[in-house]
Amino acid sequence: MSVTPPRASLLLLAYLAFVSLGLPDGLIGVGWPSIRADLGVPTEAVGLVLTAGTVGYLTSSVLAGFTLARLGVG
Repeated sequence: MSVTPPRASLLLLAYLAFVSLGLPDGLIGVGWPSIRADLGVPTEAVGLVLTAGTVGYLTSSVLAGFTLARLGVG
């Protein structure tokens, strides 16, 4: 039984998915001071942004589970 190496496009997709998981958390911490100043919102508004991101993350996780259960991994 021979094992075929993964295609470069699959490796690139996996790498981009891995990097994109960490981008929102780091971006909010670095970008919030200038975003807050440009939009004229109070500092406490970052809580709403983080709450919306958490709700979106949880929703996509639940929907991904249902999708995998319905369609299968393959």
